[in-house]
Amino acid sequence: MYESSIIAAVILGMFSAVMGGVIRDTLMNETPLIFRKEIYATACLSGAILFVCLAYFGVDKGINAFISALLVFMVRILAVKYRFSLPIIGG
Repeated sequence: MYESSIIAAVILGMFSAVMGGVIRDTLMNETPLIFRKEIYATACLSGAILFVCLAYFGVDKGINAFISALLVFMVRILAVKYRFSLPIIGG
């Protein structure tokens, strides 16, 4: 896999996951989750990076998708349970 395609895969994986939530929150007339002080995009980014790494090592696509989604789910669950958050830039 070429380096530029790896970067594109990670960015598009994170973007598609985050934009689905933004559209949902906008339609519900709520502040999108990504604009709050929660770990949301970071969880998606970690899952996308894991997916690319496992694909590089030849892990089966179904297992890869399951493990990567599980990582995103676990990061979000732990962030909500233990109130992990990222710092706000300029705030």
